[in-house]
Amino acid sequence: PFRFDCTTSEAAMASSTPKIDFDQALKIIGCTEEAFEKMAQKEFKVVDKDGSGSIDKKEFAPVVSKIVGTMIELGEKFSKEEKETAVADVMKAVDKDNNGTLDFKEFCDAMKLAILAIEMADIGSKV
Repeated sequence: PFRFDCTTSEAAMASSTPKIDFDQALKIIGCTEEAFEKMAQKEFKVVDKDGSGSIDKKEFAPVVSKIVGTMIELGEKFSKEEKETAVADVMKAVDKDNNGTLDFKEFCDAMKLAILAIEMADIGSKV
């Protein structure tokens, strides 16, 4: 199954089946790249509770919790440890400058990873 301990979404996909890329995932959910960008901008402002222009681990935790919950509903299995480390794992995967926060581009990378993970889990639940 998909795990968040990767350094890029491509690395995550390499160990998962079936394989889809971000463009395919967008098509599956009926979303264009432009629509994704607008949605991401809107969500970034919502998640950035303190308006600092970056998202810290505390602000990001509810987002990851929802992603994991959705994946579990679709049949993915997560150990207790994987659930507990999911936020740190995602932050590590997308925080390219290693400053402990996510800027907008890093947040977009996290959302892309989430879309891929959820779509793969959904496809996997139908196989």
